[in-house]
Amino acid sequence: MDKVDTYMTLPYDLAGSSSKNRFRLEMLWGVCKMFDLYNEPEFSIVFDYKCDIEIHLKDSFEFFQLKSHKVQSPYTFTKISKCDKNTGKSILGKLFVLKNTSSTSSSPIKIAIVSNAYFKLGKKIYSDIEEFAFTDLDDASQREITTALEIEFNCTNIDISNIHYIYTSMNLLEPENDVKGKITGCFEKIKNCEPAKPNALYRLIRETVEEKACYELSVNTYEELIQKKGITKLHLDEMLNKYVTKIDTGVEKTKAYIDTEYIDIKKRKQLKASLVKIVEASFLSRELQEKELTIANYLTDNVDSLPNEMEGIVDSLLQSFENTFSIEYSKSEIYVFLLLIIHRWEDGKYE
Repeated sequence: MDKVDTYMTLPYDLAGSSSKNRFRLEMLWGVCKMFDLYNEPEFSIVFDYKCDIEIHLKDSFEFFQLKSHKVQSPYTFTKISKCDKNTGKSILGKLFVLKNTSSTSSSPIKIAIVSNAYFKLGKKIYSDIEEFAFTDLDDASQREITTALEIEFNCTNIDISNIHYIYTSMNLLEPENDVKGKITGCFEKIKNCEPAKPNALYRLIRETVEEKACYELSVNTYEELIQKKGITKLHLDEMLNKYVTKIDTGVEKTKAYIDTEYIDIKKRKQLKASLVKIVEASFLSRELQEKELTIANYLTDNVDSLPNEMEGIVDSLLQSFENTFSIEYSKSEIYVFLLLIIHRWEDGKYE
């Protein structure tokens, strides 16, 4: 038997891979949920602490347990209510503990099981609704749910209000493309533009969520919990703002400045021709690209000592940088290039 044949006869263990896949889909579903919440005045979303996904609103909490289903069959109530032989708790029971423990709290608590399979109770499959509360079901179904929890918790005062089942059409087995589309679409609605680098934005959000979900040390205060395990609306906004497309109005502003400041039509024509030439050259010239960033940084570092008027700033830059340009660029081209950089810097292009 050769090496490959020997290897293929060894037993395998996919438990680790399955665990990683479950962890991945929990994170990505949580990312989508963040954007669903964006219109809320404030929120925090906590990853993998009390539950898979937690939503902390101003006056309430929501807890979500994700369960992917690989086979083409409904997710049955028998499955979610069956107690584990080791823990003694069912899938539904583990969620119910969160709601039941806080039954005296003034903050409403919603719990929900989320799955990519339709829910089945008895002979009925709930395939025509995305989300429903167990209290929306018929009386017989409610009694079956209540009885199962009464047996599991050995009590008779079970309250099944605010318990939900959510069917998600998101591909929980290959969720990345769905999530990327969600991020891009929501970004356009929120910021009224496309993200400058959609793949980089996706990686930033995913890596941030993964960092939060993977934090395993104990936390002592609620503030520390949100810092280590959560993402707030403010934090989400900060990530989105990094990728807002900044419209380059520098060329148009430079043309307008030339029109305003120069009466001589021949001079205006010359400067505009120089502007066209230097802009085209800057797309290909590494020298001009590096020079632009150097001058922009100079403006930022010396903003307090710069003159107040445009021509004064240009004169200051000419003294510092004119002799650093290659001889192929005329004085007119260097001048309009400096005007362009100043207008772009003023608009925040280099921030």
